[in-house]
Amino acid sequence: MPEGDVLLSNAEGTIRAHGPAVLVCDCPGDGLDLAVRRVAAFALTASLIVVGIVAARAAPFPILFIAATWTAGAIAALVLVRRRRRLHGLFRLDFERAEIVQEGRGFRRIFPMQAIARVSTPPALDAEVDEPGLAPRWLLLHLSTGEQLRLGKAPPYALGPALAFLRRAGVEA
Repeated sequence: MPEGDVLLSNAEGTIRAHGPAVLVCDCPGDGLDLAVRRVAAFALTASLIVVGIVAARAAPFPILFIAATWTAGAIAALVLVRRRRRLHGLFRLDFERAEIVQEGRGFRRIFPMQAIARVSTPPALDAEVDEPGLAPRWLLLHLSTGEQLRLGKAPPYALGPALAFLRRAGVEA
């Protein structure tokens, strides 16, 4: 596939226009996924060790509440990360074929182009910028099913070319 015109390129991902009718957005998300999976694996392993120690009667029974708390926290964190993962990925918005293809870690989804309700640019909650006008914003695609897809993250001025492409394609802001 040819490179295409770069509309956005930063540490958070890239957005490229492949002709007048195809937009390819790569928004992999952040490193939170890997960190949470590693901490959750540690917590689950530690919980199993504590259960084994209690089963061997080397520790008192109430220690199981600590293991249960670690297990519940690890499972909740893994569920949260899995839901976040559905927001990110490699997106191909093909206005000629009238489809959106999302490829993420371990999944592939296809949406009809008619499912697009609107596009928005809400502020990123993890922004650490002194000047409010330069605070990063997400480029979100809202679907009629209620789902959101994160196409990119950048300061407002950097999202302009991608927003212009989407407006020309008929997506309302």
